Amino acid sequence: MFAVLMVVIVGMAAFAVDIGRMQLVRSQLQSAVDAGAIAGGLHLKNNPEDIQGAKNVAENFIAKNKVGFVVDVPPEMIALETGNWDPNSKTFTVSNTSASAIRVHAVQNNEPFFFAGIFGQSSFSIPRESIASAPGIPLDIVMVLDLSGSMDSDGRIEALQQASPEFVEMIEQSLKEDRIGVVGYGARKGSYDPKKEGHSGVMYTASPSTLFPDPNDTSSDWVAILESPMTNDFLALKNNVLTSSTLTSDKYGGGTPIGAAVRDGAHYLYANHRKHDSNGNKVKMLMVVMSDGYANKPEDNPDQYAIAMANYASGLGIEIHTISLGDSADVSLMTAIANATGGKQFSATGSGSELTNTLKQAYRKIAGTINRTILVQ
Repeated sequence: MFAVLMVVIVGMAAFAVDIGRMQLVRSQLQSAVDAGAIAGGLHLKNNPEDIQGAKNVAENFIAKNKVGFVVDVPPEMIALETGNWDPNSKTFTVSNTSASAIRVHAVQNNEPFFFAGIFGQSSFSIPRESIASAPGIPLDIVMVLDLSGSMDSDGRIEALQQASPEFVEMIEQSLKEDRIGVVGYGARKGSYDPKKEGHSGVMYTASPSTLFPDPNDTSSDWVAILESPMTNDFLALKNNVLTSSTLTSDKYGGGTPIGAAVRDGAHYLYANHRKHDSNGNKVKMLMVVMSDGYANKPEDNPDQYAIAMANYASGLGIEIHTISLGDSADVSLMTAIANATGGKQFSATGSGSELTNTLKQAYRKIAGTINRTILVQ
């Protein structure tokens, strides 16, 4: 019985070892094609018409990854196609012009078995595939900025003045038909007049009264200030809007009505966004909401109202990313606002130059999140 069972035990051990080898090679090859797809996708993002260049980059990255005993995946066993990825139907369409996605298929042949030769199998082949999309989705973005009095502390307003233009540059570098608008908060009707103060912004009064905390009190309630309509003139944004003369603390003499800022920013974005860009691509709506403190308007349940307005924005199809600026920001509320719309919350902490650097990093992460090259299959 022992002699008979030894054959079974050895056979099971051999089977386990070789199956483990197959799984290892499978994992290594998947990593290789994933790396190739991401590299090719990044190349396409920067050079949408350089199809051959994207394929070359993808092949080079696959070659840098060790796969099994054979080590290199032969070029003839790598197939690359460029095209476009539809996130709704989850389908890849082959295209050799204006591609925004790449599909990589590779096969590693003649990987030796350790023990399966006993059963007449000396080697195996593993195929793997990966698709990476470098989203060419055009964006309509509204930056919602806290310009309350507390922004004068710990170098917060200086951090905003330096980091905001860099965010515009990051979006500009994606080379898509994006637009950006700027909204500030918070002001109260009747207590702030942009023209009288010599400011270029305008009070946003288009949001319907039904969205206000008290529909009967819209004539004196808190509203956001449209500092710049959405535009693709990024140079004007950097030189005329996101400057030290425009981004000032306590600019409107008001409090921190985060809910009103989200409401008005979302209403303006939805009312003025493009359905499609000049190439027929559907335009995505995004908001980047920044705050350095706690919501204090309306006086009753300001957090609840802010979250309700985030849900309102989500219902319009708007994704909100939030930034908690400084060590006194309400991270919990900003996280809830982002989560309500499928966005992400980022923290910028510290003071002085440290705060400037962490705010720039937060903006960089947001730009990377909305324009990143991702594996979709």
